[in-house]
Amino acid sequence: MRCKYCHPGEVWLQQQLPVAEVRQALDAAEQSGILEVVLTGGEITMHNDLQGILEATHGLERCASTLITNATTITPTTQARLEASNLARICTSVDGVTNELHGSARGKNLPKVLEGLRRLHDTGKPITVVTVVHQGNWERVIELTAYLAAHQLAGQHHLCAPSFSGQAREHYPGLALRERDFYRVQSLVDQHHRQMLNRGVYLTFNSFWPATGLSSDITNPGRSITLQQLSEQVKDTLCNIRPNGEFRLQASTWGREMVGNAVVGSVHTQNVSDLLMSAESLLATGSALQLPRETEARHKFQVGDDADREATQHLIGRVDGPPPAVDMIPITSVDGHWLMSNSLDPAAVAARLRAAPTDHRITRHPTGQVLVFDRPRSLVTLLRTEEWPIVLDELAGAATESVLS
Repeated sequence: MRCKYCHPGEVWLQQQLPVAEVRQALDAAEQSGILEVVLTGGEITMHNDLQGILEATHGLERCASTLITNATTITPTTQARLEASNLARICTSVDGVTNELHGSARGKNLPKVLEGLRRLHDTGKPITVVTVVHQGNWERVIELTAYLAAHQLAGQHHLCAPSFSGQAREHYPGLALRERDFYRVQSLVDQHHRQMLNRGVYLTFNSFWPATGLSSDITNPGRSITLQQLSEQVKDTLCNIRPNGEFRLQASTWGREMVGNAVVGSVHTQNVSDLLMSAESLLATGSALQLPRETEARHKFQVGDDADREATQHLIGRVDGPPPAVDMIPITSVDGHWLMSNSLDPAAVAARLRAAPTDHRITRHPTGQVLVFDRPRSLVTLLRTEEWPIVLDELAGAATESVLS
């Protein structure tokens, strides 16, 4: 689509992960207890062996798999292959309720996208619509949420801001949300969250905390958070495999940008299980550091009085010259997450588990925290160690302990 906010250029015409390495990554994720693998691109439905990738998802039992697509290439054959896969969820990109809004930064092809979205819906897989909110569309974004609810096309609507990354660096002045706009978008989400939830669509703004350091009592009133948001806020929760085979830590990266050297190795020459072990070791020993949130926001979103595009270009090595000095800090793990200060309703957690036990996976984090993972919604509920037995009591039986993995 040559989207102004994400397209990296011609690189993905030459670079595709071979399906054997994708399969190896899925196997490693399953064996290692990873919560979710996200299959993305580029446009992954254009991979030369999409069918092989989708067939490989059947090797996943504990680990959930999500596929992200722009929905423009969903033929009846592709629809059938997606339906037959073991995907837990499908995400697709829609940027507005009109062709003008949708196409303001990604090409005016809304009718084709909506046709693809309907085919994705017909696979029976849970659907999340992702909207990049920018200067050309954010004020009318709730109209899209209402449309999705009215036509029952998605169960979730996630909003995210464009970051200073890839091709977006060239277009950023006309795309970027200003600092006050982050608050305005979150205000819209807060005003409509409960109403849309009652209509079957979970509405959230993934970029609010990373940009401002603030949270919303409306969208995060308890202990639950999307896995995408958690990975933005807790930097030891995500690794990326790039199309060129690079295996990267997320700790000091955003989009396609990297501060320092976050590359652990290459899946072309190393086993993915070994790379995961290396990443775990770096994180466990404190060798991997992260940018302070305020520093990352200044460079990733260009917010704050000290934001400077030229300084960011130097920081990420996009122009010649020494990078500016930045202080890196230790990674705060999930047990220190701000969500842990919220109250927990054990009865509500138990009710969700009782209503849909096969949709959930329960695992214990190395810190002792218990994570209740809603696979179709990619939603994590954080419990302290001592709270899990209370949930078990609510379930009226310790047999549920057997699902702890």
